[in-house]
Amino acid sequence: MIDQAASLMAMQSRLMSIAYRMLGSVVEAEDVVQDAYLKLQSTDGVRSPEGFLVRVTTRLCIDRLRSARRREKYIGPWVPEPIETLPQPDRPELSESLSLAFLLLLERLSPDERAAFLLRTVFDYDYAAIAAMLERNEASVRKLVSRARERLQLEQRRYHPSREEASELAERFLKACRSGDVGLIEQLLSDDAEVHSDGGGKVSAARVVVSGRHRAARFMAGVFKKRLRYCDFRRTLVNGQPGYEFVFEGDSLHVASVEGSDRIEKVLMVLNPEKLTRWTTCSVD
Repeated sequence: MIDQAASLMAMQSRLMSIAYRMLGSVVEAEDVVQDAYLKLQSTDGVRSPEGFLVRVTTRLCIDRLRSARRREKYIGPWVPEPIETLPQPDRPELSESLSLAFLLLLERLSPDERAAFLLRTVFDYDYAAIAAMLERNEASVRKLVSRARERLQLEQRRYHPSREEASELAERFLKACRSGDVGLIEQLLSDDAEVHSDGGGKVSAARVVVSGRHRAARFMAGVFKKRLRYCDFRRTLVNGQPGYEFVFEGDSLHVASVEGSDRIEKVLMVLNPEKLTRWTTCSVD
């Protein structure tokens, strides 16, 4: 009995990893996982508790994604809640599937496509298991995964830099931002660079995505000039990718990931204080 309880608690990390990738929200993911455990406790005759928990977690996430136009009234660009991470040398695919840019890309998929794609390509469940979780047949699940691959492939980078290359590029970019040299920043941005600034209407932030090399460079120079006047700056890993944090009197005010291949393609900023409450304390694989 003790071994079973320990095994079920060990499942929490896997469930959080699934729910967070599905929802892009630490708080919502924690709520879903808690509800899944409560449902297990109130259900008799469960032959496979682990399978039950994964299935219920997945179904609850799908229900949340389908319900009530969750972000219809969200003010400004929406960026997933960030989490501070450690490198995962043994599972680089997990790190990549955790990036803010990837989670943002998943927003283009339907709830069922997102679930099938993640369970198959990230968590390596077989089609039969996924079919049972989604209450579909295997052929339908294969179509969901194939359709999701096609939709995501249009946006994914052809070249994926190594961790060292990504870190070196981010270091040069952030150094340029701290210098305030717009020309230097511009040299390190791709032509179609984007800066997403998520304030959620809670704090001052750009209400639209800042697009294009020149506009993005000027915007980044302005942001850093303002923040460096009163905030501490530190480099960190945000969802497995190079990033940075601005801290004021011990509180995180601004967390961002910096992503690109040979040049910076996306800067994903989270300023909404409601999204930063769990950023250094949540553990997701």
